Amino acid sequence: MTTSFDPVRAKARLLQLVRERAYKDGLDIVLASGKRSTFYINGKKVSLHPEGLWLIAKLLLEKLRQYPEVTAVGGLTIGADPLASAVAALSFETGQNLSAFLVRKEAKGHGTGSKIEGDLTAGQKVAILEDTVTTGGSAKKAIDAVREVGAEPVVVMAIADREDPDADAFRKEHRVECLLTLSEIRQG
Repeated sequence: MTTSFDPVRAKARLLQLVRERAYKDGLDIVLASGKRSTFYINGKKVSLHPEGLWLIAKLLLEKLRQYPEVTAVGGLTIGADPLASAVAALSFETGQNLSAFLVRKEAKGHGTGSKIEGDLTAGQKVAILEDTVTTGGSAKKAIDAVREVGAEPVVVMAIADREDPDADAFRKEHRVECLLTLSEIRQG
């Protein structure tokens, strides 16, 4: 099935999918950041869905047009894995030709012991991808790993921004662009 791409309609459809599949309220859960929350945005419920992943990748590629210096996309496994792979694959069609990389939570205990899968070089400009931004902790781990190999993170992009005040310091240090915000998700 070939689908034409309209960013406004794509964002509206992604918002609908996030509301239907990924957003839950009235909970008591602990997030990856260690914080307790009464709501949850499970980005993987959309990034592992065929239409959801296509929409996310197309919308991220659209945003990445503002950053022509970026040549690779990736982030901390597992939230970034489908995003980086889909963006890289679809970037071939758009002519953006972005490679993907994945950052392990811990260095491999065998082989080369690398923390990053994929080829990054010193001086290479990259975008860090994330499913949701709460405090920026997961993205920060990916940023640190990327900087260790000498690559330069230009922007952090995510499906959803939880609009958590604890991310303010992270936002002051890094450019963060999200496809959706908590406010938009809750408006439905």
